[in-house]
Amino acid sequence: MGHQQAWSRRRFSKAIFFAQCIMASGTLTLPLACTTTKKSNSDPLLNDAQQETLSWAMDELIPSNGIMPSASEIGGVAYILSIMKALPDLSPLFEGLIAHIDEQCQYQFTKIKSAERIAVLKHIEEHQPRLFKVLKEFTYESYYTNETVFPLIGYEPYPTGSKGPEMEPFDDTLLDRVRALKPTYIKI
Repeated sequence: MGHQQAWSRRRFSKAIFFAQCIMASGTLTLPLACTTTKKSNSDPLLNDAQQETLSWAMDELIPSNGIMPSASEIGGVAYILSIMKALPDLSPLFEGLIAHIDEQCQYQFTKIKSAERIAVLKHIEEHQPRLFKVLKEFTYESYYTNETVFPLIGYEPYPTGSKGPEMEPFDDTLLDRVRALKPTYIKI
């Protein structure tokens, strides 16, 4: 299921709010994010090379560890493409981000070793923190809002208006040791 579902009103509102925050912060005014490329509706939002660079960058932020999947394995790039489709004004931001990642490499970002990719991303984080923040926040959002990740992190979503989980009764015996301690204050 993941991010293949239709956009709900809540999900779309969340994306709009996030986009407005980005625009208000001035991130879209970064020279790197300004591209003059005109695309037709039939052109892909990101070409294959751009998607591959984005995928590798996302996987450096959230790599697979054998238990948890990487950001690209759960459809992180598809999530960002869906955001770009819903909010076309964000396309130059992602195109600029990917272009900047590629510019920082002596060689193709997807062909260098992990340590070198991490160094490139750290350089962007230090010198273009707002641009790096876009990559980081959209990567985390794509990952932690994906329904396949919920059971892996022990998250149980409850729909709005539902009762939600029951709290476990408090075990009062947990305070016995603290109650037995001498006071650490002076009575006046």
